[in-house]
Amino acid sequence: MNANPRYLKRSATLVLLLLALSACTNKQLYKVGQSYQKSECERAALSDVQFKDCKNIEAKRFEEYERERQEALQTDKP
Repeated sequence: MNANPRYLKRSATLVLLLLALSACTNKQLYKVGQSYQKSECERAALSDVQFKDCKNIEAKRFEEYERERQEALQTDKP
């Protein structure tokens, strides 16, 4: 039984894509999310003051965020 070369190429591409996506760490995903929120804040700013406020947003360090998340998960358990 011969495999379709087009199918094999698509399958290989999908596998590589999934491997690349799984390589992202929680910290990287957190940083991407923070960057997105900041850029959306800047985009939606209606005045120079709001835009400057967005520029000055300091995101929580990932470690602080993760500690708070773990604490919240612990309090949710029965």
